[in-house]
Amino acid sequence: MEKQIEKKQKTMKSIKNNKKEKILRKRELLFEKIQAPEKLDKNKLLEVKNLHVSFPVGRKKTIHIVRGVDLVVKRGEIVGLVGESGSGKSVTSKTLINVNENGIVSADKIQIDNLELSSILKKEKHWQLVRGQKIGYIPQDPLTSLNPTRTIGKQLLDALNNNPDWIDKTYTEKKEYLLGLLKTFGLRDVEKIFGTYPHTLSGGMKQRIVITMVVALKPDLIIADEPTTALDPTVQASVLALFENIRQEMGISIILISHNISVIAKFCDYIYVMYAGRIVERGLKEEIFTAPAHPYTWALISAIPESKEEKLYNIKGTPPDMANLPVGDPFAPRNDYALEIDFIKEPPLIPITETHYAATWLLSPNAPKIELSKDLQKRLDLFKKAFNNETDK
Repeated sequence: MEKQIEKKQKTMKSIKNNKKEKILRKRELLFEKIQAPEKLDKNKLLEVKNLHVSFPVGRKKTIHIVRGVDLVVKRGEIVGLVGESGSGKSVTSKTLINVNENGIVSADKIQIDNLELSSILKKEKHWQLVRGQKIGYIPQDPLTSLNPTRTIGKQLLDALNNNPDWIDKTYTEKKEYLLGLLKTFGLRDVEKIFGTYPHTLSGGMKQRIVITMVVALKPDLIIADEPTTALDPTVQASVLALFENIRQEMGISIILISHNISVIAKFCDYIYVMYAGRIVERGLKEEIFTAPAHPYTWALISAIPESKEEKLYNIKGTPPDMANLPVGDPFAPRNDYALEIDFIKEPPLIPITETHYAATWLLSPNAPKIELSKDLQKRLDLFKKAFNNETDK
């Protein structure tokens, strides 16, 4: 009997080893095939150039949702992507993991490490070797990632088994690793959670489970798409703090997407502001929150509530219809500081410093000097003071 058990165990181990070798070889061949012609700078993890995404509407019409986006993520960096709903943030992020259904995508470059992903945009089977292992994705609503009919433990194991490095590990080894991650991410009674179902957990606990699923595969980059939108405000801060821990402890780079610019201010190193499918301003956190240059960024910062009693500032008007963009700068109809040229020609990104750019004609040499409102200037001064305090610590 013991010999039969031993023989069966050896057979299973052999099968697992063969499966692992097969997948690793498959991945190796793919990565050789999609090697980029040039290596990225050592400090860069991801570089995207001139990304465009359109969607067909009917037989003859398409809507241009992402319009020429450039994006860089450095190693160990948290990058913020901020803008109102419909600005193109989520479409941009989903394109990086190739999950935009029916999207028509073009780009001069989508390079992570030394892999050029734009060459496999239409090949889903190849993305199964990239998604999760090179780039992880955390959606807005954790329920979309959890199967209500399977226990948390089984779903965590399913996720881990997508990594060929874990195929030949024992159940006990996998479980111990996953329980350790759950504890790291602030969950208690992890043995109990491992055997329970999603409906028994709170929203914050579910989001921690999803984060565990993604981090377990040890991707180089995690995209967190509005990860706290569905959570109670009291839980949001603790969940967001996990991303700082992930960056510090594991060295994983993160793209944090949010419509809430105050969230971006707390957790991000570099920030991209999106409007109507374009990057309208980008810069270091300190540049965006102490010396913003685009009127849309001014409006987003002005809309941050300072207290419960304060009357909320509303950005006037509504985001443009992407199927019928106005001539010139799409933000011009909502912009109190719009110039005549804004209604004629869309501005390019204009350099302010080596790291700070904004797409506004207010930066042109002959533009009038704008005096910021007292309220906005007060907010910028408070951010400057907060950043100085961070530096002094």
